[in-house]
Amino acid sequence: MNALTAVQQPDEALARTISGFSIATSVQSPRLLELTFSAEVTQQFLREVEQWPIQALEYKSFLRFRVAKILDDLCGNQLQPLLLNTLLSRDQGAMLISAEGVDNVTQADEMVKIATAVAHLIGRSNYDAMSGQYYARFTVKNVDNSDSYLRQPHRVLELHNDGTFVDEVTDYVLMMKIDEQNMQGGNSLLLHLDDWEALDKFFSHPLARRPLRWTAPPSKNVAADVFHPVFDVDQQGRPVMRYIDQFVQPKDF
Repeated sequence: MNALTAVQQPDEALARTISGFSIATSVQSPRLLELTFSAEVTQQFLREVEQWPIQALEYKSFLRFRVAKILDDLCGNQLQPLLLNTLLSRDQGAMLISAEGVDNVTQADEMVKIATAVAHLIGRSNYDAMSGQYYARFTVKNVDNSDSYLRQPHRVLELHNDGTFVDEVTDYVLMMKIDEQNMQGGNSLLLHLDDWEALDKFFSHPLARRPLRWTAPPSKNVAADVFHPVFDVDQQGRPVMRYIDQFVQPKDF
């Protein structure tokens, strides 16, 4: 990802000029915002990008930014500042995004186009070695012999950060559930680092900033190891974290 920069946009001005989408604080958490694209904007966006199949977006990097510009224009150029400022806000940093009228597995390609537009208003996406594309799309089944907990829904996916096993710094993660069948529960569990009650204990531990070796399972299609500590700090000296218990390889006792 390229470096993110905040965009000046007073909240009052946003409320007066908002166009094409609604925004509200989630009832689940004051840290989470819910953004919904209107049916009108959603359909107009899909009409304007219909000429480009998913393969075109995969092959032509500049098209991903083109579809992002189309979506932002339809939203009165208020969408990009909101996305950037939300992700850069330590108090928030997360959004639940939906588009009216796009909620069926038959619209999977349309979902990818919307997600591509949103992501590229923020910056260029990291390369995904598992899929060989700028994004990953895979199926999670009730029976899976994967070498990672990621595709085993019956197992507990413990405390971890996405972006732990990459050389590129991961500024944010965008996830989308395209379809769900015969499932009870299945909601994502998010924990803001500042809300973790054990943060001070682990952040002050002697091993917190010692570089560790991280090795991915074969399914990741990444042969090289990466090295970094569990904790670092942001520009204001506040904790940031990269950790997955399945990938870390201690040297010794």
